[in-house]
Amino acid sequence: MRVDALIAITPPLEMSLGSLMADDAIEQPWLSEVRRARRGDEQAFAALVRAVQRPVYGLCLRLLRTEAEAAEVAQETFLRAYQHLERYDESRPFDLWVLTIARNLCLDILRRRTKHRTEDVDEHAQVLPSGDASAEDKAIARQERQSLEEAMATLSVDDREVLALYYVQKRTTKEIAQVMNVAPGTIMARLFRAREKLRQRMQPPGESQEAKS
Repeated sequence: MRVDALIAITPPLEMSLGSLMADDAIEQPWLSEVRRARRGDEQAFAALVRAVQRPVYGLCLRLLRTEAEAAEVAQETFLRAYQHLERYDESRPFDLWVLTIARNLCLDILRRRTKHRTEDVDEHAQVLPSGDASAEDKAIARQERQSLEEAMATLSVDDREVLALYYVQKRTTKEIAQVMNVAPGTIMARLFRAREKLRQRMQPPGESQEAKS
């Protein structure tokens, strides 16, 4: 079986921010699958891909903002992870290692772009069904998600990245620091600034001026 057949990326259904603080992530039992994959077990590597496919694609989509490009980079991420599996440090969570690869690939693309901002906003973010929610509630939720997505699109790449890792993927500041190769205190400061920027973007027109008067 070809490796690229094992790493086909399917875009996730929802890509919107959560409203709760991130909890400590539960460590996944990566080690046995990694060791089997290193011995040539393709099914073990396929299991690793399935376990981290969603957060990898989600981060790529947040940074690159196009589904096709995000899927392509996610594919390349897993290909590189497979090629360099021997370099993986077993003392480090496997998902954070793969996210770091994805982040670096995305940043390489962004550096090559002549324009870092585009006008298009992700219109494919969907809200998962929520049981007994009424049609009106769902419509309101969709509008809120759209407003949030539009506000997120105006932020810098760094701000989108730290917000996505913290709120969407529920990563701790320590985990984000490992992915971004900075101190946890730096992540806390970036989160604070990014939240303030996002809050300002989502204020109704004229509200900020009224608050000052």
